[in-house]
Amino acid sequence: MVIPPRSALGGSSVAAVALIAALCKAGSGISGQKEVKLLSPETTARLAHGLEESVAGVPCGLQDQLAAVYGGVNAWYWSGKVEGPVFTQKPIVEKHAFDELETHLLLAYCGIPHESKNINQRWVRQFLSGKYRDFWTEIVNCTQKFTDALSEGNFKDASEMMNREVALRRQMTPDVLDEIGENLVSSAIENNCGARFTGAGGGGCIWAMGETENIDSLRKVWKEVLSKRDGACLLNIKTDAEGLEC
Repeated sequence: MVIPPRSALGGSSVAAVALIAALCKAGSGISGQKEVKLLSPETTARLAHGLEESVAGVPCGLQDQLAAVYGGVNAWYWSGKVEGPVFTQKPIVEKHAFDELETHLLLAYCGIPHESKNINQRWVRQFLSGKYRDFWTEIVNCTQKFTDALSEGNFKDASEMMNREVALRRQMTPDVLDEIGENLVSSAIENNCGARFTGAGGGGCIWAMGETENIDSLRKVWKEVLSKRDGACLLNIKTDAEGLEC
């Protein structure tokens, strides 16, 4: 899938992971040098994360790098321990169900690049100050319930958790959605689907989930909404089953 630059779909993490693997691979062919082994998946993801976080100058999540390295549809759990694994992986949709999953999804590019740095910084400041701490507790609960629902193929409950989480985020940072984003989200709710901004919002993409017939109805509505801005469009969705290959 070709994606627009700065669309909040994790493209920078894919590029960082690919570059790390390519440099390791290229290093093994340098004359006179010992063979350079590829880094482990975990090390590759953590190195890519460290590089991106340093360049961005703000705290970043690890989920984009993990998606690029491992592929698939997973829930990630952070151990919070000094020693031992930093994360554990739990597949929530099996590979044989990827084609079916894609019929329950819709992805739209809002026509403008995302500007998430300021939004991320505000979330971090709010959390550290103790503001909206109860919101963050509920966001965690929504995430857990969404994961459980998706693993069971319950798209109705998964959609409801998406919409509740987005409502909380919008209260904390109203500008997480622009005008087009607001129209996409509201129309998704009207069509019994869930919708959420990708990344930290502020432009980029909006994705929707719901029962197939509801997604089919929403597709027509979203095309009409997106037609009002140059460059805005629906994007094709294909689930990557393999992750990093070298």
